[in-house]
Amino acid sequence: MGFQRIDFGFGNTLPADEVVAVLSPESAQSMIAHAQHQGIVKDATEGRLARAVIIIHSIRQFWSGGRHAQPFTSTADSQVAQIILSAIQPETVAQRFVFSQHSHSPSPNLHGLLTVMDIKLINIGFGNIVSANRVIAIVSPESAPIKRIISDARDRAQLVDATYGRRTRAVIITDSGHVILSAIQPETVANRFMSSRETAEE
Repeated sequence: MGFQRIDFGFGNTLPADEVVAVLSPESAQSMIAHAQHQGIVKDATEGRLARAVIIIHSIRQFWSGGRHAQPFTSTADSQVAQIILSAIQPETVAQRFVFSQHSHSPSPNLHGLLTVMDIKLINIGFGNIVSANRVIAIVSPESAPIKRIISDARDRAQLVDATYGRRTRAVIITDSGHVILSAIQPETVANRFMSSRETAEE
């Protein structure tokens, strides 16, 4: 998987296994602000409007193929959220994520699951997409321990609110320390996750 790459616009590519999530900018405003303050945002929009936010676990290197083509390696702490801004819609980035894995273009279902080989992407609502390989838990937000996890993630600037103002119904915890809030029921997210396993087995 380390050699599989995703094209997120203007010739910029990234190792596919580094991706935690592909989100709308509205869902990650506080995270973007924090990352900009820390100097760990890579703006790959070439001056255009940012339409997707790509969250990275521990970025090694990606190739900047825009106006100033050169490799870019982050020197920031791998435990801190690392962000790439893209001028491409999250759904389009996700399709390129899939297309880069396989010589035949699949027909992704962006209302549910995108699967090719070992790379699985789950839509968690409103165009926000999470890498299933990075998910370690999908839980209800009601219990006190989960509320503490949400609060701690907010303090670390690793909380993503992908509910668009709706009630939080599922809390998705990733291996990168990011906590993502979704308006979709945990069972629905889990079913999409299980469907990815079944597809992979087939």
